[in-house]
This record gives sequence, structure tokens and C-alpha cells, in this order.
Amino acid sequence: MAIKISDLVFPKEKLEKEFQVVQVTKWQKDGEVLGWNYECVLPKLRYEKISVKIKSEFPVISMEELENQGLAVVTFEELKISPWGRVNGQFINYGLSAFASSVKLVTQK
Repeated sequence: MAIKISDLVFPKEKLEKEFQVVQVTKWQKDGEVLGWNYECVLPKLRYEKISVKIKSEFPVISMEELENQGLAVVTFEELKISPWGRVNGQFINYGLSAFASSVKLVTQK
């Protein structure tokens, strides 16, 4: 029996509670803005990066504000992470896709 990549589950204990944002970009498809894409680093996973997509009109922090602050910490509501894979000839590409219902900026203490 073959295992499909969609059957894999990302363990919740590997996830952070708060995420360090390193880049904020528009999430677009066919020229239409769908929301915002937050690229975050995961210190628990050797600073791997993950991009989380949020459907919203405005970002919680702009790229200019992020560059001025140097670091922004956010939390995501209803974060869903799922693996994906694509076969291209002899090569197999794989990664994680992440979506959340909302994002909140965590104030620094």
C-alpha cells in the first residue's frame, strides 16, 4: 500500500506558539490580491522558514515597519500546515503549505 503525502501529519509539538516574521508580501493569484504572506522562521526546527498565508485586507505589520524594528513576533489563529509534493520527471519537490484564519502582532516586553 502506497503512502500519499497528504496522509502525513505535521506534529503540533514541533510548532512554535509565537513566530518570528522576517518578510511580509502580498499573496496574489492572477493579479488579484488574496491576502498576505508572512514568512517566518522556526527556531525549534533549526531556523527553517515557513510561509503562512492569511486572507485579510491589510497586514498586521508592513515590510517597512519590519525593517525598522528588525524583528516582529506574531501568533496565528487556526494554523493549518499540510505537506505537498510534486513530481517533475525524475525530481520530486516537496514542502509545506500553511494557512491561518488570522494573525496577531505580539508586543515586545
